[in-house]
Amino acid sequence: MLAERTMVTNIVTALADETVESVLNRMRAVKLRMIPVVDADGMLLGVVSTFSIMKKVLPSYISTGDLDQISYAPDLGILRSHYREVAKLKIAEVMDSKPLMVNRDESLLAVSAAMISLNQHEHAMVVDENKHLLGIISAGDVLDHLREEGANDA
Repeated sequence: MLAERTMVTNIVTALADETVESVLNRMRAVKLRMIPVVDADGMLLGVVSTFSIMKKVLPSYISTGDLDQISYAPDLGILRSHYREVAKLKIAEVMDSKPLMVNRDESLLAVSAAMISLNQHEHAMVVDENKHLLGIISAGDVLDHLREEGANDA
């Protein structure tokens, strides 16, 4: 099975110059935790996720595990204030600029292996030779495909 036969092609995307707030609102409205960031021609620039936004909002000592060594942690009011600052940033400032990219003719096995071995990506961006976004394959899509194929084998 090839990537192009498993990928989802109805994709919600963001542009690099959109604000974090507007993209996050769109993500929440369609119940997505991650969306690709593309340029005006559909070339993949990166991905933005609720995780990448939260990582920008929280002080680094929280995400690095040093919280127990800090005598003072910010209260929710400080974090809300920091969130409001981050919400005004452009998506380009918070996106992951090195998403997992695969070609449409890669096997589902190769895509699965890349998801697991390359920093445990939950999504693979399917792109053409010019990095134009064609589709997305999630780990859940792979598992669904395996479940469906298993049901057909029984």
